[in-house]
Amino acid sequence: MKYCKQCKIQILDQTSVCPFCRSVLEKEDEEQTEPMYPQVSIPQKKYRFLMRISLFVSVITMILLGVINYLTYAGLMWSVICDAGILYFLLTLRYTLFNQDEGHLMKIMVQSLAAILLCVLIDHILGYRGWSVNYAIPCAILLVDTGIIVLMIVNMQNWQSYILLQLGMIVIAGIQMLLYVLHIVTRPLLSLIALVSSGILFLGTVLLGDRRAKNELKRRFHI
Repeated sequence: MKYCKQCKIQILDQTSVCPFCRSVLEKEDEEQTEPMYPQVSIPQKKYRFLMRISLFVSVITMILLGVINYLTYAGLMWSVICDAGILYFLLTLRYTLFNQDEGHLMKIMVQSLAAILLCVLIDHILGYRGWSVNYAIPCAILLVDTGIIVLMIVNMQNWQSYILLQLGMIVIAGIQMLLYVLHIVTRPLLSLIALVSSGILFLGTVLLGDRRAKNELKRRFHI
């Protein structure tokens, strides 16, 4: 970068004279010049430091909870539930909030799957009663479907990008019905509603979206 003493301006172009007064330019020390763009690495360093602190506190907390649960054990491993919640919190920090590389669609999918696994784990630890597969998972599917509709309305310019997430919900709802056939799901009404709503949402997107929706499917599955 060069500087004109007459005009008192900095010149970014590769030239030796000022384009305004034609004076000879002086070369500035690059170490003393301020950057012309935001320092992205600074927030990333703060995020990493915050993540390390969160990880350290979480590990210490999980160890303490495990020791307390062991010393006061009365037939319930409640510390495992707390540990699962802490791991879910760390996943939210690391993958959803601090990870700028992944798109928000993949983040929604990962968060949804993690929440489903967390519900199933809690159900088993508390003495399996089936509320996780009968109620929690179908409600999670319906909640994601509702979120997809809202996101498609908000992001009208790129609504077709949510088709993959819709297919993911159909697959999960289909697995729910398979679990009903295997007598693991004992109350299938919510699962059936989730499957039908996910299917209607997908079909509506494909039929109403026409070419844009079909092109998105071809792009995703390399057809």
